[in-house]
Amino acid sequence: MPFGTTVTGVRFEYSGSLATGLIVSFPTSRLKITPETVRIIRHEITNRSSVLMGANRHPLVANSVGETLAEKYGLSPQVMSYVLPLLIQEGFCAVNDRRPFVIRKKGGIQMADS
Repeated sequence: MPFGTTVTGVRFEYSGSLATGLIVSFPTSRLKITPETVRIIRHEITNRSSVLMGANRHPLVANSVGETLAEKYGLSPQVMSYVLPLLIQEGFCAVNDRRPFVIRKKGGIQMADS
């Protein structure tokens, strides 16, 4: 299985892809991230760039993608920790290297599932 690294430097193991959905594996559980969730995150980054990441569950980070995921879609903001590094890797966006993490959409890139 491939590995990714969160923006805070924590390695994680996953299967799947941004286009087909992800399953992030932990020692005793798994987190499923649907393609629809990835689409929502892409949409939020595209429309709100520059925007706070906001992977915290409690408290939610105000005006962040994570807050929108939780309040509008009923999703855990934690998914940002695993989707964002893969979006960065494919060149969709960039993030600064310290907290608070601010996401910027990279210009001129059109992805098939955007």
